[in-house]
Amino acid sequence: MTLRTTSLPSGLIAAGLALLAACSPPRADTAPAVLVEPAAQPAVTASDVGFSIASPIACELGKDCLIQQYADHDPAKGPASDYTCGIATYDGHDGTDFRIPDKIAQARGVAVLAVADGVIAGVRDSEADWEVGAYNQSAIPSNMACGNRVFVLHGNGWESQYCHMRRGSLAVKDGQKVKAGDVLGMVGQSGWAAFPHVHLTVRKNKVPVDPFNTSSACSPTAVTSLWQASARQQMAYRGRQVLNAGFASGPVTMDAIERGGIPAPTAASPALVAWVRAINLKAGDIQTLTIYRPDGKVLKASPPTPLDRNKAQYMLFTGERPASGTWRKGTYRATYAVTAGTKTVLYHEFALNLP
Repeated sequence: MTLRTTSLPSGLIAAGLALLAACSPPRADTAPAVLVEPAAQPAVTASDVGFSIASPIACELGKDCLIQQYADHDPAKGPASDYTCGIATYDGHDGTDFRIPDKIAQARGVAVLAVADGVIAGVRDSEADWEVGAYNQSAIPSNMACGNRVFVLHGNGWESQYCHMRRGSLAVKDGQKVKAGDVLGMVGQSGWAAFPHVHLTVRKNKVPVDPFNTSSACSPTAVTSLWQASARQQMAYRGRQVLNAGFASGPVTMDAIERGGIPAPTAASPALVAWVRAINLKAGDIQTLTIYRPDGKVLKASPPTPLDRNKAQYMLFTGERPASGTWRKGTYRATYAVTAGTKTVLYHEFALNLP
C-alpha cells in the first residue's frame, strides 16, 4: 500500500505571491449568491453478501474529517479511477483514506472504530508518527508501510485493516473480541503517511473489496455498497472539498496549515490574509479567493488562473496591507469558489471579526 505524494504541491502557490503588493482601490462589490453544482451521486444498492460495515472513524465527514482518496478501480498500470470513475485516488490504492484536518486534530485525538464485529488478529503500535515537513517514504521499508495498525477478522473470509494509527494509542490486543463501533485507537501519521489519516482496507478471502462499490469496475451511475444504511448518507461521494480555511497576518505555508493553529490577524496586523487548502481539484478548475471589507466592498481577490493538472491538495492565499496603518473594526468575510466551465463546483465562506 502506498500514498500518493508526487502530486502534492510544494512551496508557495503562485496565486498567492501577489499578497503584499501595493494597496489597490476597493471595488464596490458584495459577495454574490452562489448556486453550487453538487457532486454527481451514483445510485446505491446495498450488497446482499451478508456482510456490511459501519464508519471506521469518529468524526463527521465533510466537517471534522474527509475522504482524501478512495480505492483505485482501474486495473491498468498508470491510470487511476475512484469508484465513480473520478480522480480521487491514485494508482494501486487498495483502500480508503479518511483524513483529519491537521496535527492539532491528531494530538487532540480522533478515534478509529471497528467497522464490524470480529476478533483482533494483529496489532502494531511501535512506529513513530511523522512530524510536519519530515515525511520521507523511502526511509520506511515496504513491510512497515501500514505503520501502526490493527487487523480484524470478521468471519466468512471478511477482514479489515486500519493503518497509520498514532503510536501509543492502540486500545486493543491480539485475540480480543470487538463490536462494530468499538475504539481501536487513534488516527495518526505512521508508516507511509504523508498526512494524518486512517487507511481502511476491507478484504474478502484476502482480496481487497471497495466498500463504496464492490464491483471491480468503476461506475458514475450505479454501485453496490457494503456501507450500512446508517452510514450510507455520510459516505456520499465527495470529490473536491475544502480541508482548511482561515485568516492570517502574513503569507501562509503548507507546513503551517498542516501544523494547525495559525494565529488570526488583529487590528494592528501588517496584513490581512485569507487562506484555503482544498483537495481533489481537477485540471482546468479555476479558483477565486476574495476578501470583503466590513462595508461589503472587495478588499482583495486572487487572480482566476486555471489549474494545469489534477491536484491532490492545493493551498491558495491572498491578502492586503492596511491603507491607514491599522485595520477598520468589523467583520471581514472571505469567499472561495472553484468553477469548472460555467459551473461553480465548490464554494466556501468564512469570516473574521476585528473588535
